[in-house]
Amino acid sequence: MIKYRLYPTLMQLFSWYHHELRNTDGELYVTERHLLDRINRVPQPTTPAQQRGISFETALTTGRGEEQFPAPIIEAMRKQLPMRYKTQFFVRTAIKNVEFYGLIDIVGGDRAIDIKTTSRYEYPKFAHHFQTLYLLGLKSWNIKQLDYLITDFKEVYTESYHYDTYDFQPLLDELELFTDFLETHRPQITDKKIFNNAQNGLQTSLF
Repeated sequence: MIKYRLYPTLMQLFSWYHHELRNTDGELYVTERHLLDRINRVPQPTTPAQQRGISFETALTTGRGEEQFPAPIIEAMRKQLPMRYKTQFFVRTAIKNVEFYGLIDIVGGDRAIDIKTTSRYEYPKFAHHFQTLYLLGLKSWNIKQLDYLITDFKEVYTESYHYDTYDFQPLLDELELFTDFLETHRPQITDKKIFNNAQNGLQTSLF
């Protein structure tokens, strides 16, 4: 039975909260209050870095606004895209009692691709990223590889993860920890959509 509906961005925030990641000033990236606000879908302003990432993806896949970005970066990124692809491909899968869902930027052939922009890159930046769990649902479409296509607007980088070789267990462990967090904080959660008792037509991938 599906009891929770979770998506990668929320899980990534929980992971930062769980590991108590801090910025260069020693402040927590994610506090309990911040995490609860995101669970409750309290509106958050889009940061300049987030907007730049959104604009870059639009420029890359549609050509709109591409003059805002270095032409060699756009060209290098496009060379790594499939000849034919779909954008904003919806994926959902059941992982025990969790429906994990969201949009993958690009799907083409036997690959899924997520576009990432960053101010600083160091490999492997996305090895513990929750969008990799999409592979559990994408295998229903015979897609077993997820590529993170990354740029810092100076260079282009790729991280590739394959269903048959990737160790999903650390992500799955944190998924379970997050459901414990949700139950502990249930009285503080006002947006009850994260709790779910029934979903019809779910593409199951019970791990």
